[in-house]
Amino acid sequence: MGLISKARTGFGCFIQVIGGILWIGCGLLMTIWALYVLFSTFGVWTIFVGLLLFPITYVASIFIIWFSIGEFPWLLLIPYLLSYVGMVIMGVGGAIKGED
Repeated sequence: MGLISKARTGFGCFIQVIGGILWIGCGLLMTIWALYVLFSTFGVWTIFVGLLLFPITYVASIFIIWFSIGEFPWLLLIPYLLSYVGMVIMGVGGAIKGED
């Protein structure tokens, strides 16, 4: 394994870690915020339903918050979009890393 190949693998892993941090951090922020809004609007049982349907809650979190408070949450659009950018960055890191 040459030096270029090792550097490529290391750089790809680094990019994947950065993307993972963005995805998980911003995704959890949006999901927890949506669960809080659901809790304050409908009660405790919606936390369990939201966790049971976690992927749907994550994807629809901006809409859940929007429809619950009545106006579009422009400030929360940033972490919502950053979570998807993190997924793309993870894919780019995987492409840079290549096959083992």
